[in-house]
Amino acid sequence: MTTQVLIRLPTELARRFRNAIPARQRSEFIRKLLEQNLPNVDEHMYELALKAEAFDRSNPEESNELESTLMDGLDPNETFDTAKLLALCQK
Repeated sequence: MTTQVLIRLPTELARRFRNAIPARQRSEFIRKLLEQNLPNVDEHMYELALKAEAFDRSNPEESNELESTLMDGLDPNETFDTAKLLALCQK
């Protein structure tokens, strides 16, 4: 599946582009340029997740501290009560 995209280029650049790249090859040319130059967000996020996982393994005390902070003041046996939350938010 493809999507058509409208872009604006300076007149001189557009002229050079049309002169250098044949009409039936322009989309492929731009596709390759974008693939080569745009960051791959999925790959970057995967690398960050691996770093975070490695950090957690090498620093277990940090993870335990975060978990205790998240639960600070909360009863882990208490069930979620939507009505209670709405009442608290209206105060």
